[in-house]
Order: sequence, then structure tokens, then C-alpha cells
Amino acid sequence: MRSAAGALLVAALALTGTARADQAWQPLLTQDGVSVEERSVPGRELPELRATVEIDAAIFEVLAVIADVPRQSEWVHDCTESRLIRTLGPDAALIYNRNSPPWPASNRDAVLRSELKLVEASQRAAVEFANTDDPSTPPLDGVVRMQRLVGGYDLVALGPARTRVTYRVDVDPGGSLPIWLVTRTSRDMPLQTLLGLRRQVSATRGAYPAFVADWAARR
Repeated sequence: MRSAAGALLVAALALTGTARADQAWQPLLTQDGVSVEERSVPGRELPELRATVEIDAAIFEVLAVIADVPRQSEWVHDCTESRLIRTLGPDAALIYNRNSPPWPASNRDAVLRSELKLVEASQRAAVEFANTDDPSTPPLDGVVRMQRLVGGYDLVALGPARTRVTYRVDVDPGGSLPIWLVTRTSRDMPLQTLLGLRRQVSATRGAYPAFVADWAARR
């Protein structure tokens, strides 16, 4: 019995190793300075996606733009509404997010728990988000509540005025949609979101002095 169990364990580890190898990030496209990659997820039709861009701004200037919840609709791809539901602490919050994807898709929305993190003083920061449920924000008629929306932004200071941003997203839009539309829309999301972020950072430069000073002072 021990021998059979050992053989099964070896086989399971071999299969796990193969699955992990299959999940390596693969280049998808590069456009306007943004590189997009995808990674397959066993048992799912849609891959995880991530995109990377370098922005000519200090790390906390970029973080300030991402943290400005009401203005996310100005630059996040297809986002038509972003609002704070309530704070959960100094750096965490519940957020309502609504998207208007291309026809024939219906509007999608999600309640997100979002948290800002300082990973390394003045060098690395992150924003993590994941969909959740909240009784104060039930699903709306005519709007599909997304089944999964998980991801984040990883920020790395490349210098005093240059930041590398990596955006990660794992999404299941829910509802009934043609797979070609879901695939196209999900791939557009990381590319257009980072292009929008870069434009927004440029357009709002100097607009968040208190936020930047607060985060720069953290150790």
C-alpha cells in the first residue's frame, strides 16, 4: 500500500509540475509601450492577463491616481462608474465598479475590496483588489454582476521620476456572451487601462501633493 501511495504521489507531483509549466506567462501583444501577456488557467476558458508599462512620474504620483476612486472612470477601460462604498481602514475600501462593454454585451458591475500597500519604502507599492459581496450594494436589474474580478497594480520605482507599473487581472464577466467578444474585451482591458493610466498621470501631475507627501514619509 505504501508503494502504491508513493507511486500515486510521484504521479501527482509530475502532473502538478506539468500544469505549472503550462501556466507560464506567454507574450500576447505589445503596443504603444505596453506589453501584454496571458497565462492559461486549468478548467477555465479565459486566461489571466497582465500588462506592463513605464510611466514618467514618481511612484507615489502614479499610486495617487490609482487611489482616486471617483476618477477611475476617467481612465480605466470601459469604466463608467467608480465610487467609494465605505472605507475599511486607512488604506482599504469597498468600491463599486461598473463597466459598459461593447455591444451586444450588457453592462457589468462588481463590488471590490481594494487595498493599497507599501511593499518597500519609496521603491515598491501595490494595489490589490478582489470582488466580494456587500448587502448595501445588491445586483441591479439589467446589470450583470461579474462572477470574478481579481487583480492589482504592482508599482516599482525605476528612478525619482519613472515608475514601472504591472497590471494583473483575472476576470469572469458572467452572463451569456460570445467567447470571441469576451476574449477581445478581456484582452483590451489591460492594454487600454495602462494607456489610460499613463495619460491620466500626465494630465493630473501635481494634483495630489498631500497623498504623495504622506506615502513618501512612510517607512
